[in-house]
Amino acid sequence: MKTIFKKLSVLLIVVVLAISVAAPALAYIPYNTYIYNFYGETVGSPSGYVPERIYLAEDLGISSIHNPNDVFVSDKNEIYFLDLGGENTRGRLCIFDSEFNLIKEFKSLTDIDGSVYYMTNPCGVTVDKDGYIYVCDTNNAAVIKINREGQIILKYEQPGDDVFDESYTYQPYKIAIGINGAAYVISRGCLDGILEFDVEGNFVRFFGAPKVQLSITDYISIYWRQIYRAFGGAEVDSSFVTFVPTEFENLEIDENGFIFSTVIANESSTNEVSKLNFTGSNVLSPTTKSTKKVSDALSSNYGDLEVLPDNNNNFVDIVVDEDGFFSVLDTKLSKIFEYDAEGNLIFVYGGAGQQVGTLVQATSMAKLGKKTLVADKTVCGITVYDLSDYGKALHDAVVLYNKGLYNEAEPLWREVLRYNSNSDIAHVGIGKVYYMNGQYKEAMDEFKLANDRENYSRSYELYRKEQIRNSFGLFMTVIVVLIVLALLWRIFGKKIIRSIKERKEGGAQING
Repeated sequence: MKTIFKKLSVLLIVVVLAISVAAPALAYIPYNTYIYNFYGETVGSPSGYVPERIYLAEDLGISSIHNPNDVFVSDKNEIYFLDLGGENTRGRLCIFDSEFNLIKEFKSLTDIDGSVYYMTNPCGVTVDKDGYIYVCDTNNAAVIKINREGQIILKYEQPGDDVFDESYTYQPYKIAIGINGAAYVISRGCLDGILEFDVEGNFVRFFGAPKVQLSITDYISIYWRQIYRAFGGAEVDSSFVTFVPTEFENLEIDENGFIFSTVIANESSTNEVSKLNFTGSNVLSPTTKSTKKVSDALSSNYGDLEVLPDNNNNFVDIVVDEDGFFSVLDTKLSKIFEYDAEGNLIFVYGGAGQQVGTLVQATSMAKLGKKTLVADKTVCGITVYDLSDYGKALHDAVVLYNKGLYNEAEPLWREVLRYNSNSDIAHVGIGKVYYMNGQYKEAMDEFKLANDRENYSRSYELYRKEQIRNSFGLFMTVIVVLIVLALLWRIFGKKIIRSIKERKEGGAQING
């Protein structure tokens, strides 16, 4: 009995140690993870990202963080962090390396004339390919271009009266630098679009003003206004609602020059997430997605698809990584929604709370390689998320798929399905492999699982042609045989019948 007890005790210890060793691989995720099905309903999904840690002021080697307004990662993987340093609304710019070690901290700058310059409520920061730093110094009504020593070398100030009248206040809020060096600036309260400046700081044009979406009721109101104006003049306009474009909220430019942007949540706006080309047209289309929804209207929506009409998304930031994946930060839901280059939702992570990995009042985010950094105003720190094994498999599969390497992507898609059988994009990926290899029946099965009706129809058409082609030989053989038999019957049929009759008649005579 004692021997059995000892063996059981040893076995229990081994099991406990094995669980302890395996525990780090099963990181606790303090938020619900899901994707949306064809009908826009949530279905369970493994987490594409797992929380790594939170960096607070003491971890970063700086004094207290009071109001983090923006975080940006340069091409050299240096982290730029804008904060209101606690002295009224004066700003502070901190630069860290990729390991979050402090490189420089600027609480003041040197102005163009050599005087001391203090940033006042700076809200946006970016860095160009030459290492120059651009800050939207909002309350000072200027975008300032800074070198590594903290010297201001150029200011992008308010355009002239021919662009803005006296009633408008220039408040640069967010900025991105194009591949040609042009600066694209969002100014608070500006409804005309993004302000574009050339490399010398001269205003060029307004860019990509968001469109207004009107309901049937809105159109009726507009028509009634026109009728009333015909009789009562322009004075009647005050009795009607005015429909105006919404403001841009944030933006980022990818390596190909496309401008990814978000707008302030508004019931009358469309294209809350846009990918603008050089003409200002949105190239994100619901019809080009691999994982379409039941309607184009649903396919064109981003963020929470089950949100009520009076509870709009609130996208405060958007970032793009080196492989074309873009993510939007919803500060109202405290969640990050990540999409591939086509706009297919692949991950939802984060959530409201006060645990590592949850957020309270997120203000901005950035990509450090494949990691996501999120600044939080209430937590007063930066939360870091890293790709999970599931996330890495899906990312790698999408990258190969977008390069047209369907066969190479197949094992990764199958690994994704082992993690998540609900992944429509994985079924589409495998369906494309079958399709390219001429296995149309198998492709139809995968596209059906993904509710990809367009590719299913294409596969079915080719499958039907293949079946007809494969059956054609047998069909023609049967036809030829029937024709030969008919000819033989035509030639020898009467003789055969006559012979049979003669035999029957001869047999009857013998019996008689």
